Amino acid sequence: MARFSIGTAIGDAFGLIRRRPLSVFVWGLLMMAPSAATFGLMLPMMGDMMGEMAEAGRDGAAHNAAFAEMMQFQAVSGLMNLVQLFVTVVVYTAVMRAVLRPRESGFFSLRLGMDELRVAVVGIAVVVGMYIAMMVLLLVGFAIGFAVWGAGSPMNWLVITGLIVTGMLAIWLGMARVGLIAPASVLYRSFAFPEGWRLARGQTGALFGMMLLALLLVVAIKAVAFGIGLAVALAAGVSGGVDWSALQAHNMDVNPFEGMEAMFAANWPWFAVGALVAAMVYGAALTLHIAPFASACRQLAGSETPPVADEPSPGSVG
Repeated sequence: MARFSIGTAIGDAFGLIRRRPLSVFVWGLLMMAPSAATFGLMLPMMGDMMGEMAEAGRDGAAHNAAFAEMMQFQAVSGLMNLVQLFVTVVVYTAVMRAVLRPRESGFFSLRLGMDELRVAVVGIAVVVGMYIAMMVLLLVGFAIGFAVWGAGSPMNWLVITGLIVTGMLAIWLGMARVGLIAPASVLYRSFAFPEGWRLARGQTGALFGMMLLALLLVVAIKAVAFGIGLAVALAAGVSGGVDWSALQAHNMDVNPFEGMEAMFAANWPWFAVGALVAAMVYGAALTLHIAPFASACRQLAGSETPPVADEPSPGSVG
């Protein structure tokens, strides 16, 4: 039975970050953009909504305006969620393409085509399948929980805790088992449900271990980045680099969103720099999540793709 190397898979992810840092930055920036846009749109809308709600008790027209603001908020939130899903599919596919078809490195490996459609379909199928599996596990867990509840404490709580841990482990193992279907769809240029399932046969434990290792590395990177960012933010606040006057000039007890909006507007350079750094961290974390599965897929498929370092085409970006 074919095997893959976890070390090689993780190494390919770090190698991709090292060789194409600009692409990693762009991937992270794209993933953050919908959330940043949502925040930028929602903050003034929430401020207006709170202002309208404060007047709603005294004025019927204000009540109607508050309801209209709430409906608009829901509509914008739903739209931005759809945009986030679209961007996620495009960026995830770009990371897989960068590992599986490194010759296609132009424009940060980003495309809009059949690869993205296949990954979207696979993603929907996996989410639906996982949701059904979770419902089944939940029903089985409820049945067992009711059956052992009469045993009394601590036996019933030990059984329930064991069921929760077992259910979470089963979901994680299931994610590992189907984790090669999406990269296989990019590799084979087809809806590779059978191919991805076949490649992962007998590899569930290794894929699960690789997923845990990647998760630990991501947590470590984010922890270090958060610590550095917090230290810089504290230094900026203590040194007077951050303008707090805009925040204090508003009545935060009545409408805190207006004060936050004013503070962000007054200190936008700091937030812009922080967003750029966060985009690089996000892109690196994203690459560590996705690239190892693409590398494992390539290893198990016996791909004859030449080493990535020998392949960048002249003039390629990122």
